[in-house]
Amino acid sequence: MEQLRQKYRDEDVAFVTMYVREPHPHERGFPDVPQPSSYDQKVQHAKDLIRVKDVHMPVVIDNMDQVNHFALGNLPNMSYVVDKDGIVQHAAEWLRAEDVDETLARLVSTDHPDTPVDPTVDSDHLDSRI
Repeated sequence: MEQLRQKYRDEDVAFVTMYVREPHPHERGFPDVPQPSSYDQKVQHAKDLIRVKDVHMPVVIDNMDQVNHFALGNLPNMSYVVDKDGIVQHAAEWLRAEDVDETLARLVSTDHPDTPVDPTVDSDHLDSRI
């Protein structure tokens, strides 16, 4: 996503990631990282993620009850592209940078402003408001 963030840095595009929970507590090279048991611990985990993964975009932290994550589908690595009017133009159960890039390219293109933007992935969230 950092490559996409750089690619679209001169466009009116904002990238945000949401920290919801540990997808693999105590696993995958992080044996000392448990599922957070408090919001303060969740904030610390998010800060560690930013540092370890060198994240250069805003990270929002979901509530302990994951209300926002559940509202968006509750899958581990979802991606959304939301246009300036708050309408979801791309929704996917798994983040694929190529799909996000395709949607962003269409949204920021000035070559054919009358061409409608076609969503690339079917989803219950398409054309909904966030």
